[in-house]
Amino acid sequence: MFDADFLVTFVKGALIALAASPIIIGVGWGLVEDVILPRFIPRIEIDQLADSIMRQYPTNPEEAARTKEHAAWYRGEGFEQGKWRRVRKAIRARLDSGG
Repeated sequence: MFDADFLVTFVKGALIALAASPIIIGVGWGLVEDVILPRFIPRIEIDQLADSIMRQYPTNPEEAARTKEHAAWYRGEGFEQGKWRRVRKAIRARLDSGG
């Protein structure tokens, strides 16, 4: 019914898939948490955080946001890091436009 070579090939493929699945799941979760989920934060919330940082640190708001982004990276909080990256980019856009 089944060829022996087919069965050996199937078992090898299944073992490789089983061994690689934790790696694939880990990388996938990292992408979801660090890249995709922060994009679902409403723009109004990002703008409010940018306003707050610009009021608290009028001399160098971009550096303050970068510091918060780095602190989130250091703690391993990918979602927070992505959020502060968006805030920093919003601040940079405001500073570039002169507002």
